Amino acid sequence: MQPLNLRIRAATIADLDQLLAFIHQKASFDGCPDAVRATPEILQQAFFSDRPCAEAVFAEVAGQPVGFAVFFQNFSSFLAQPTLWMDDLFVQLEWRGQGIGTALVKYVAEIAQTRHCGRIEWTVATRNANGIAFYKQKGAQIREEVRLCRLTAPAIAALTRSDAQTTFA
Repeated sequence: MQPLNLRIRAATIADLDQLLAFIHQKASFDGCPDAVRATPEILQQAFFSDRPCAEAVFAEVAGQPVGFAVFFQNFSSFLAQPTLWMDDLFVQLEWRGQGIGTALVKYVAEIAQTRHCGRIEWTVATRNANGIAFYKQKGAQIREEVRLCRLTAPAIAALTRSDAQTTFA
């Protein structure tokens, strides 16, 4: 097998269309193609504004994008350290098994190390056996005892409208 001409790089504003295309591909892979609400304008604000809330990196083979990762920094009160949350990791099917996912995870890990993060966390679907095996092989601990909790925008709005007696300072 020939070595890949692989490059991992930070996404730029010129990559908005490719970033959106990868998000759609990942959503289809995850079985929820209709869940994507992103537009180039929304992504520009999220990734490239004065105060970006997320970052993306691309994997390219011979200059062609074949995968991406999206992550953002948060904080662990238990560790009293910053952490990274990896929201997306995706490699196009025809490029899997060639070390590209590993290179993306390693790149994100190097960023975490540079920023003195205590850990990187993400979710993986329980039905994604290949993904689970991949992450375990990288040294990840799969925490079966933890459940993801989510308040959607309508649930947030309903909660803020509720009659609960709350005093805000």
